Amino acid sequence: MKKRKAASAYYELIIKTLVFITLIATAISFFGLFTTYLNLNYAARRVVREIEISGQVSAATYSLYEDMKANTNIPDSATMSVNAAYYNAAQKKIQLRDTFAVTCSANYRINVFTPQGGTPVGFDIPLKVRLTGMSEKFWK
Repeated sequence: MKKRKAASAYYELIIKTLVFITLIATAISFFGLFTTYLNLNYAARRVVREIEISGQVSAATYSLYEDMKANTNIPDSATMSVNAAYYNAAQKKIQLRDTFAVTCSANYRINVFTPQGGTPVGFDIPLKVRLTGMSEKFWK
């Protein structure tokens, strides 16, 4: 009778260990999601500040965003758009104290498992950051 109790304790320990390892692996997977969101938010803040200072959406704005994507773990498929009432639509200039919004979007992929020789099975979590700013440049 004592052997059965000891064997039962071993099975219980094995199951608890597997559950614990699964929980840790899940937490690590979601940690990547949060760091990607924070990097996307930081990139959006940098772009907003660049537009506020320069007063326009230029090639330098998109170049800054691409540099931010390259230097962080933001997916390459991430997009950025700027919504503003332009003072000069051709040059995308924003007049002093006019507001604008920068929206950055990305999908974070969490792979559940990878079959041998097949494509990974998982799901995408959409990430979206929308920040507003106000131009600090006066255009004559």
